[in-house]
Amino acid sequence: MRLVGAAGEPVNSRQPIIIDTDLFSDVDDVGALAVANVLHSCGLADLKGVVLNTPSNYGPLAASAVCTYYGNDVPIAAFRPITNDTFFDSFDYLYSEYASKLAHHWPRTLKSASSTRTPTELYRTILSSADDKSIHIISIGFLTNLANLLKSEADHISHLSGLELASKKVSELIIMGGEYPSGWEFNFGGVDPESTAYVVQHWPRSVNITYSGAELGGNISSGQNLVQRCPPNSPVLSAYQWYVGRGSTTRLSWDPITTLYGVLGLDWGSKLGIRPLLDYGNESGYNSIVAANGSNAWVHDTRITNQHWLRLADGVSNHSMAALLDEFLTHDPSLRSCLPYGMLAENTKDIPIFAEI
Repeated sequence: MRLVGAAGEPVNSRQPIIIDTDLFSDVDDVGALAVANVLHSCGLADLKGVVLNTPSNYGPLAASAVCTYYGNDVPIAAFRPITNDTFFDSFDYLYSEYASKLAHHWPRTLKSASSTRTPTELYRTILSSADDKSIHIISIGFLTNLANLLKSEADHISHLSGLELASKKVSELIIMGGEYPSGWEFNFGGVDPESTAYVVQHWPRSVNITYSGAELGGNISSGQNLVQRCPPNSPVLSAYQWYVGRGSTTRLSWDPITTLYGVLGLDWGSKLGIRPLLDYGNESGYNSIVAANGSNAWVHDTRITNQHWLRLADGVSNHSMAALLDEFLTHDPSLRSCLPYGMLAENTKDIPIFAEI
């Protein structure tokens, strides 16, 4: 079944996206790539590229394995310098490594991380050939690559600087980072708070920014029924099994939620046939980095209306969002069909539908 709008017409509009991911440690990056690839295959997203903001050799290879599983050959850029690091959970001593396993045991179109362009090169290449004000950048990790893009100068790829390319070609930057209205979060402060401050301060004022905070995805657990519902050859299933362990595949949902918004925005009715499960938590103002450790605070300013942070829409439960995400995580690409949102699975029955499709 093709994805259809609320009026029953096929949806053919693709939102061009670039995903900037720290796929290496937490498995929700795999969930985010699953969301992006399913929406790409269904004609709602145009996944132009995936850039890594962590240096492990296994991150880009694992990203390629996930994209290949969904039948998509997506350009990937490896962070430099490339290392052979594997993940070890030195924070909670609970979670396990999965990226090297995906890289070694699943088919992938990318042969080596060293053969890829740098993140700045891939950003500049995609943006230089894009239509004006067309690209959504979805940042689900550290902001190092975005800072480097903004600092980049004109070159053989484009006569425009990185700041000029972002201003001309990007319609919205979506960032999983920070806490709202204020707080500290790992993507902002855990590794490269200097780049966080640079991006938040120097991003073009004319380009929309939407933030997905720790408090949103950190209260929504998805992936509970992957064993029962995923195809046995799914790298998503295996990654969640390896990472979470102890017989569970349930994980918090920061990055999948951010990616879902990054493609759909708040226009879910014409694209999914359901009312949006997300809304903005503010009408005006802007984000500010208030400490060297990357802590942020929302500044109320009625003059600024193109920066927002996300929350669940009124009347939407954590379970409703988790159930919808599970439809993406468990989707079988061999079916060669899109998610049948007009006939949602039993575990999504409480999601409010606009109309029967």
